[in-house]
Amino acid sequence: MRIKVTFRTEKLPIFYRHRFMALIKEALKKSDAAYKESLYPDKNSEHSKIVKPFCFSVSMPSGKIAKKEKIIIDEGVEIEDTVFYFLQNSSISFYISSSEYQFMVCLYNGLLDMKSFQFGNNIYLKLERVFMLDEKKINADEVMFRTNAPVLIENKEGKPILPIASGLSPIASFNEHFNAIHDRILKDIRGEGLYREIEFIPAKLKKQVVKHTLKGFREKTGKPYMTLTCFEGCFRLKGDPRDLQMLYQIGIGLRTGQGFGMVDIV
Repeated sequence: MRIKVTFRTEKLPIFYRHRFMALIKEALKKSDAAYKESLYPDKNSEHSKIVKPFCFSVSMPSGKIAKKEKIIIDEGVEIEDTVFYFLQNSSISFYISSSEYQFMVCLYNGLLDMKSFQFGNNIYLKLERVFMLDEKKINADEVMFRTNAPVLIENKEGKPILPIASGLSPIASFNEHFNAIHDRILKDIRGEGLYREIEFIPAKLKKQVVKHTLKGFREKTGKPYMTLTCFEGCFRLKGDPRDLQMLYQIGIGLRTGQGFGMVDIV
């Protein structure tokens, strides 16, 4: 299932993913607080690191202007970085995809109930429209995807693995990490890992370095944000259609519930 949400706002900072995560949590809480707690339990809980059955991306309008100015990330944490300003009467688009019906219904109802969201930095998102999108059905064992949000693949040490010629590892090693990550993710979400090994075939890709922030990261490191080395563009996946369908729904790679890995079918 996929939905598109349009918001009216005049600007967005370069650090926006963590605030859209907060928006998702608030919408779920408004709709079904118990479900929200099951998906986002207390950080001290033994089940605190639950794999999220969804992904999202944000599309900014054309004609935006980038300015350097103060951004308040959290109380006592502020830096100077990029803020994107939009033309008058422009809208941003917020896309969410999930394999879980309950998640999408709760999110949809919660968003309709919110009307607006206090983004921070004197920014408010005013809800314009929420509507369902058609989800494509994958029946073949090879599909061409394009990224709507950068894809993050890392090894166990947290080092980025890129599937491009100038990357840090050859494609065989990339495929090994790619399969290990998604086998684990699918086991967590549906109880079964990959039905078949997936082959990743690069098409037109480029490296993308993303600035991202999370409260837990800031508390642990004392740094205001992290930089994640990702890739974006077009690629093919060969594998079991059931696996490909699931990755299309929940996103590809790591941190999909944080605004990474959302893809569409070309």
